[in-house]
Amino acid sequence: MSTARERLGALCNQIARHDDIDQAIRDAGAEAQLDELLTTVRTGKAVDQGLVVELLDAIEEACARNGLTGITTVTRYTPLPFQQRGQEEPPTWICPTRSCDRAVFDDEADAPPHCAAVGTQMLPVQILS
Repeated sequence: MSTARERLGALCNQIARHDDIDQAIRDAGAEAQLDELLTTVRTGKAVDQGLVVELLDAIEEACARNGLTGITTVTRYTPLPFQQRGQEEPPTWICPTRSCDRAVFDDEADAPPHCAAVGTQMLPVQILS
């Protein structure tokens, strides 16, 4: 089963990659849940994982009723070990609040990507070898 952090990363990735997903979620009837989720993440405080799961479930269910499935679905992978970027290697970008596990690799971005939830630039890191 996916964690709240993984599911939040999947949702953030969907919103960042597809301009119309935010509106599609709202049109599906999950506007209040999306707004509450984004507000919760933006506070920068410890996030109640139970609340995040409830909001993600509500968003997923509302979207599924409207034919938009897998909005918070996670593809399983082994997380890579990251550290703050210090060398001149191509950057990998991660969530600036570390609230989710979204990562954007250098070859996926023409410019520094932004966090869809917080709206700030993602954090550049390097992958440890």
